[in-house]
Amino acid sequence: MSNAARHEWRDQQVLLNERLKGFLANPGTEQMEAVVAEMRAYADAARTGNIDIPTTWTSYD
Repeated sequence: MSNAARHEWRDQQVLLNERLKGFLANPGTEQMEAVVAEMRAYADAARTGNIDIPTTWTSYD
């Protein structure tokens, strides 16, 4: 996995996490739709090969 692909994957993860945090902080229809749309975009990107998903990674959280 290239550095650029890894950064693109990380950016997708960050965006998805931010949408989810927004929904958890203020649950509502609009926020839920945004989370579902982001999850679909992530799944579509993975399915079509637009992003590479690493098989392993290290989390430093």
